Amino acid sequence: MAKNGEITLYDDNGYPEAAAFTAPVAAGAGTTVIKESAGRLCRAVVTTAGTASDNAIIYDNPSAGSGTVLAVIPGGGEVGAIIVLDLPAENGVTAVNVASGPAFTVGYS
Repeated sequence: MAKNGEITLYDDNGYPEAAAFTAPVAAGAGTTVIKESAGRLCRAVVTTAGTASDNAIIYDNPSAGSGTVLAVIPGGGEVGAIIVLDLPAENGVTAVNVASGPAFTVGYS
Protein backbone atom coordinates (compact mmCIF):
# COMPACT_ATOMS: atom_id res chain seq x y z
CA MET A 1 0.00 0.00 0.00
CA ALA A 2 1.17 3.51 -0.75
CA LYS A 3 2.46 5.56 2.15
CA ASN A 4 -0.29 8.15 1.70
CA GLY A 5 -2.99 5.49 2.08
CA GLU A 6 -4.70 6.25 -1.24
CA ILE A 7 -6.11 3.30 -3.14
CA THR A 8 -6.80 3.31 -6.88
CA LEU A 9 -9.65 1.14 -8.13
CA TYR A 10 -9.34 -0.42 -11.60
CA ASP A 11 -11.97 -1.69 -14.02
CA ASP A 12 -11.92 -5.20 -15.51
CA ASN A 13 -9.65 -4.01 -18.34
CA GLY A 14 -7.03 -2.63 -15.97
CA TYR A 15 -7.83 1.09 -16.42
CA PRO A 16 -8.29 3.34 -13.37
CA GLU A 17 -11.97 3.96 -12.61
CA ALA A 18 -11.19 7.56 -11.69
CA ALA A 19 -9.98 10.05 -14.27
CA ALA A 20 -6.22 10.16 -14.55
CA PHE A 21 -6.13 12.77 -17.34
CA THR A 22 -8.27 15.60 -18.70
CA ALA A 23 -8.76 17.02 -22.18
CA PRO A 24 -10.63 20.18 -23.15
CA VAL A 25 -13.07 20.17 -26.06
CA ALA A 26 -13.60 23.67 -27.46
CA ALA A 27 -16.97 25.16 -28.28
CA GLY A 28 -17.71 25.34 -31.99
CA ALA A 29 -17.25 23.00 -34.91
CA GLY A 30 -14.28 20.67 -34.72
CA THR A 31 -12.95 17.21 -34.00
CA THR A 32 -10.84 16.59 -30.88
CA VAL A 33 -8.85 13.39 -30.40
CA ILE A 34 -8.89 12.77 -26.65
CA LYS A 35 -7.19 9.36 -26.45
CA GLU A 36 -5.61 7.36 -29.27
CA SER A 37 -5.84 3.98 -27.54
CA ALA A 38 -8.20 1.94 -25.37
CA GLY A 39 -9.10 3.36 -21.99
CA ARG A 40 -11.97 4.58 -19.87
CA LEU A 41 -14.19 7.63 -20.31
CA CYS A 42 -15.02 8.87 -16.81
CA ARG A 43 -16.73 12.28 -16.71
CA ALA A 44 -17.38 15.48 -18.62
CA VAL A 45 -17.76 18.97 -17.14
CA VAL A 46 -19.62 21.57 -19.20
CA THR A 47 -17.64 24.83 -19.35
CA THR A 48 -19.72 26.72 -21.97
CA ALA A 49 -23.36 25.84 -22.59
CA GLY A 50 -23.71 26.19 -26.36
CA THR A 51 -27.11 26.24 -28.08
CA ALA A 52 -29.86 23.90 -26.90
CA SER A 53 -30.22 22.03 -30.19
CA ASP A 54 -26.47 21.60 -30.84
CA ASN A 55 -24.90 18.58 -29.16
CA ALA A 56 -21.34 17.27 -29.11
CA ILE A 57 -20.81 13.53 -29.64
CA ILE A 58 -18.03 11.39 -28.18
CA TYR A 59 -17.06 8.29 -30.18
CA ASP A 60 -15.14 5.10 -29.43
CA ASN A 61 -12.58 5.86 -32.14
CA PRO A 62 -8.87 6.73 -31.86
CA SER A 63 -8.84 9.33 -34.63
CA ALA A 64 -12.22 10.18 -36.19
CA GLY A 65 -15.82 11.03 -35.43
CA SER A 66 -17.38 7.71 -36.37
CA GLY A 67 -18.12 4.32 -34.90
CA THR A 68 -19.74 3.56 -31.56
CA VAL A 69 -21.20 6.58 -29.79
CA LEU A 70 -20.04 6.68 -26.17
CA ALA A 71 -21.81 9.87 -25.11
CA VAL A 72 -23.74 12.91 -26.24
CA ILE A 73 -22.96 16.16 -24.46
CA PRO A 74 -26.09 18.31 -24.77
CA GLY A 75 -25.89 21.89 -25.92
CA GLY A 76 -27.75 24.42 -23.81
CA GLY A 77 -26.91 22.57 -20.61
CA GLU A 78 -25.92 24.17 -17.34
CA VAL A 79 -22.35 25.45 -17.05
CA GLY A 80 -20.60 23.40 -14.38
CA ALA A 81 -22.79 20.35 -14.94
CA ILE A 82 -20.89 17.11 -14.36
CA ILE A 83 -21.88 14.27 -16.65
CA VAL A 84 -20.89 10.87 -15.27
CA LEU A 85 -19.98 8.62 -18.20
CA ASP A 86 -18.14 5.68 -16.63
CA LEU A 87 -17.65 3.79 -19.91
CA PRO A 88 -14.85 1.72 -21.43
CA ALA A 89 -13.47 2.83 -24.78
CA GLU A 90 -12.18 -0.18 -26.69
CA ASN A 91 -10.42 1.78 -29.45
CA GLY A 92 -9.87 5.36 -28.28
CA VAL A 93 -11.87 8.52 -27.64
CA THR A 94 -12.70 11.29 -30.14
CA ALA A 95 -15.18 14.16 -29.68
CA VAL A 96 -16.98 15.92 -32.52
CA ASN A 97 -18.57 19.30 -31.86
CA VAL A 98 -20.80 21.53 -34.02
CA ALA A 99 -20.79 25.27 -34.65
CA SER A 100 -22.87 26.23 -31.59
CA GLY A 101 -21.99 23.18 -29.51
CA PRO A 102 -20.93 23.21 -25.86
CA ALA A 103 -17.38 23.45 -24.54
CA PHE A 104 -16.49 20.80 -21.98
CA THR A 105 -13.61 19.03 -20.30
CA VAL A 106 -13.38 15.24 -20.41
CA GLY A 107 -11.83 13.13 -17.66
CA TYR A 108 -10.40 9.82 -18.85
CA SER A 109 -7.87 7.10 -18.03
